[in-house]
Amino acid sequence: MKSFSPFVRGLSVFFVALVALAVFAPSSQAAYIVPSAGPLVAGGASVAPPLTSAAAGTLQASLLAPFSFTTTAGTTSGSILSAVFLNPTGTLDFYYQVFNSANSVTALAHESDTSFLGFPVQVAFRVDGGSLAGGFVNGGSVPVTSKLDASATTVDFSFVPVPPGAAVPPGTNSSVLVISTLATRFVAGNAEVIDGGTATVAAFQPAPGVPEPASFALIGGGLLALAGIRRMRRSA
Repeated sequence: MKSFSPFVRGLSVFFVALVALAVFAPSSQAAYIVPSAGPLVAGGASVAPPLTSAAAGTLQASLLAPFSFTTTAGTTSGSILSAVFLNPTGTLDFYYQVFNSANSVTALAHESDTSFLGFPVQVAFRVDGGSLAGGFVNGGSVPVTSKLDASATTVDFSFVPVPPGAAVPPGTNSSVLVISTLATRFVAGNAEVIDGGTATVAAFQPAPGVPEPASFALIGGGLLALAGIRRMRRSA
């Protein structure tokens, strides 16, 4: 029966490989709702977020958080509206809109969001905020570029054109900024505005995921098969 050993070893390797594919292969639900050139690359080049009017899914949570920071020029204040939408695919999109107070002394150049570590992300913006649940409004300054930092944690939207322009001026709002993920759960996170000074407010972020039930089924089936192979070896 020694001639049976290579077959047994080969079958064992097959099931181990099958389990690995179940755990590490992209989810069958990996369908982004918003269009873009592709997932942002950590520390990579900035990309121009595309305009989208894709269905926003179902609102899961929203939060309007005020901000204020002071520089030598004076005080800049406003608020950031953030929300989480559940797509029909079971994945989550994170939405943000910046409101710059009419009393602010500066325009806002950047809006950043964290933490997206461990999740591929795609970005877009939309100007039809009034059609969304959660209190968003139409129009607003559009982001020129977006970038994922080298740590793969923070997604930054820049409103500064070349040459520099007005960004998000006092008394106006940004367009709705969209970060599309493969996350299926969310927890408390942060959003930030930057221009000369910085202010960080509460927002949302993806929660660490777990293998899908189908993956667990494959893992269980693979382990049961390996156990059966061991019994066959002993009986041989």
